[in-house]
Amino acid sequence: MRQAALSELQDAYAQEPGRVEIDVASLDPRLQIPVCQEPLSASLNQHNANGGRVTVRLECRDDSPWTRHVAASVRIFQDVVISSRALARGSIVSAGDLSLREHDISSLRGQVIRDPEVAVGQAVRRAVSADTVLNVDLLEAPTLVKRGDTVVLVAERGSIAIRGTGTALQAGEAGKQIPVRNNNSNRVVQAVVTGAGEAQVIF
Repeated sequence: MRQAALSELQDAYAQEPGRVEIDVASLDPRLQIPVCQEPLSASLNQHNANGGRVTVRLECRDDSPWTRHVAASVRIFQDVVISSRALARGSIVSAGDLSLREHDISSLRGQVIRDPEVAVGQAVRRAVSADTVLNVDLLEAPTLVKRGDTVVLVAERGSIAIRGTGTALQAGEAGKQIPVRNNNSNRVVQAVVTGAGEAQVIF
């Protein structure tokens, strides 16, 4: 039974990147389990790509069928992005702030980051210490325009572009639509943040 469970788990996690360690729990020797006259059928109750505690369902399908469940622990070691130094809240992450290290991802919470490029240019939601494994919940798009900032407004129609200035009435990150008061006309327009202190008017 343990071998059948191990084989099922090895097949299930064969395509996962990184190093996989599987530990199948020992069976209670007091269990009275009839010998199955057919090869056991094994299936994973739920596949967790990050590993952790799993259960394998074993079925005997001979003339006296039975079903048992075997517990196991799956540890998956992959290279993940960690902070190479302490980062203050709101810091913009650079390539020099990051490094890759092998870690057991089954013990981690959240969606870990495996590609440093995903983190570069993002802002840290809260302060983190050195050697912290980064996940997507720790990062956010940086605020490029703050409420009350003077921004460069760009209005484009075909090949014609008109530039002016306005006052942001709301903070925003890249791609966010915010209201901006045109400093010349005093009219409030909707604009999309395109860069630090820049926004494009929406017609």
